[in-house]
Amino acid sequence: YRKAADQEHAGAQCKLGLLYYQGQGVSQSSKKAAVWFRKAADQGHAGAQFNLGAMYDQGQGVPQNFKEALVWYRKAADQGVAEAQCNLGLMYNQGQGVPQSYKEALVWYRKAADQGVAEAQCNLGFMYKQGQGLPQNFKKALVWYRK
Repeated sequence: YRKAADQEHAGAQCKLGLLYYQGQGVSQSSKKAAVWFRKAADQGHAGAQFNLGAMYDQGQGVPQNFKEALVWYRKAADQGVAEAQCNLGLMYNQGQGVPQSYKEALVWYRKAADQGVAEAQCNLGFMYKQGQGLPQNFKKALVWYRK
């Protein structure tokens, strides 16, 4: 992967980032993983954008920065990465890096839930049950809990 990554191949850069992140075949290094994810993310690689967002979200290999996490999650989410959509929902729900907004959380949870992300489906069910950002509806809550 290294040779292709050095030649700006975004897929190889993302894979190399994963190898560093997991310590497979190389010494584990979250910092090096973040460097390679950034290179691929800057080229528009959705998986790398998600991974870089997660690193900023958790403060792994980079300083924790919810606003920066949001930027990278949004780029990945806009390309259809369901896990990024779910994480955006979480950030809006909790007000991490953005003003808290149940309505915006619902938008992103729904996109992820429609792609089968169980966490997003459960979160949607909870929001219907609690009436967060929408009218309380136990029937709809149950539908999402059962998916």
